[in-house]
Amino acid sequence: MAVGAVVALCAAGGGVAYAATQGTPADNYRTSTASIGNVTETVSLSGTIASVNRRDAAFQASGTVGSINVTVGQKVAAGDTLASLDPASLTAALTTAQNTVTKATQTLTDDLASQTATTTTTTTAPKATTPAPSSTQSSSSSAASSAATAAIQTAAKAVTSAQQKLLAQYTVAANSLTATQALVTASSPTCQPFLTASLTTTSSGSTSTPTPTPTPTPTPTPTPDPAQQALADCQSAITGVLTSQQATAAAQQQLQTLATDLNTAVAALTTALQSGTSGGPSGGSAAPSQPSAPAAAAPTAPSAPTSGSGGSGGGSTPATAETIVADEAAITAANAQLTIAQNDQTLGNLTSPIAGTVAAIAITPGANVSAGSTTQYITVIGDGGYVVNSTATVTNVSKLKVQQPVAISVVGSSKQLAGTVSSIGLMNVSTSTSPSYNVTVAVSDKTATLLNGTSAKMTVTASTASSVLMVPTSALHRTGTTYSVDVLKNGQSVPVTVKIGASGTETTEISSGLSKGDIVILADIASTVGITSTTTSTSTGLSGLGGSTSTTTGRGGFGGGAGGRPGGGAAPGGAG
Repeated sequence: MAVGAVVALCAAGGGVAYAATQGTPADNYRTSTASIGNVTETVSLSGTIASVNRRDAAFQASGTVGSINVTVGQKVAAGDTLASLDPASLTAALTTAQNTVTKATQTLTDDLASQTATTTTTTTAPKATTPAPSSTQSSSSSAASSAATAAIQTAAKAVTSAQQKLLAQYTVAANSLTATQALVTASSPTCQPFLTASLTTTSSGSTSTPTPTPTPTPTPTPTPDPAQQALADCQSAITGVLTSQQATAAAQQQLQTLATDLNTAVAALTTALQSGTSGGPSGGSAAPSQPSAPAAAAPTAPSAPTSGSGGSGGGSTPATAETIVADEAAITAANAQLTIAQNDQTLGNLTSPIAGTVAAIAITPGANVSAGSTTQYITVIGDGGYVVNSTATVTNVSKLKVQQPVAISVVGSSKQLAGTVSSIGLMNVSTSTSPSYNVTVAVSDKTATLLNGTSAKMTVTASTASSVLMVPTSALHRTGTTYSVDVLKNGQSVPVTVKIGASGTETTEISSGLSKGDIVILADIASTVGITSTTTSTSTGLSGLGGSTSTTTGRGGFGGGAGGRPGGGAAPGGAG
């Protein structure tokens, strides 16, 4: 009889039992049971403290102003709505973005088809009066035709395989660049306190403004130096960025290799088609020529479907691998703009980032405004207190809403402060198709004494789901936007596609795909874990190349595995 050990973990208001057993092969799995409980989804942010004086609040989405909700002299709280856009203008922008994605996707489809086209065109010629071929000639011609057809089919399959590998690697490259850009964005507020700190001494010997040496006094418990801590945090952030950049460069190099492979496969298919349509590898006719008959016109080279872009000009030329990569990059960019348009649907309300008094209104109903305008805004004079200025990735911003509660931990202080999300706005995306968003968090305690520029870490409570079906977050696998879990059935691991709801650090809501009592697999305790190292290589010059994603392969934990096409993908260029 198998002997098992059970460990109970209570998380987010519900209990989840984990079992690790030994005995039969099925007992090698570490499992958990889908159960009913509460799931709290949180978003982690970092930023810097700033005192509140005055803010000029501008719309963070372009559109037509529908209404002004305040008047000059009116008192407002952080997060209050100041004005709203006409929803029709936001809907029109969303429709345009959706059409752009459709067009870009069709272009890629056409160019892929141009590479695998196996049809040929022929020119009509007068029929020659020739003797009927002998049975030997007919048999030889049939064998040659069959061999040519087999060669063409093999070459076409090789092209399709090379296309799939190239597009899969593009996804890896794009996701890696997106991850790198997110790390760069996050490192900015992390390093800001160190850059603005006043160091009294450093290990390199540099000093700030000299101060008189004080009389030595006993210091039983030395307090941590905030500047040194800021330096350590900044160094850690930079190390993470450099590591991600190396992975991106390696993925870009692999993408270049696969592009070369695709071009080679397309060339081989073209050669096979030409040989097959000209009567064999030698290019000669399978049957003897008849001098008395007019010469038949030779078939032309293979042509691509006329609907395809055909690489640079459309028509008869198969698209190159570089064109395929550029097409995929265009889809990525279009999807990024679609994501922005989708997020803009929630940015139609202009909210006050701080508590204070409305001092001026430079917006009129019916006017067209641009996102982040420096001339069309509402000015609020602050009542005092502090805010935390932060940024969020395109993935996290969809989970954030104004007025969500925030727990704030300030570097150098053990006291946790409360706050609320007061405004969300799109950052400049002129150089990136992986946008980031400005997020302002208002500190609730206006009596707190804080220093401008101090680093702060925040946990935003994004959503709470009560009495829902949940499993441990570690049981989930992600492939692109699709999630699955491995369910233990009759001693076997069976993958099951699921839809998720609120996702916490320990448990995640399952909205469909599982039932209460289903046993999900967390890990195979008999399997070994391999570590793959990557080497740094130079970035490629492919047009629209977006970089690389995670180098993890196979079915990882939640968020692992190979990703699908990202919604807010990669920008042209290197890893940065």
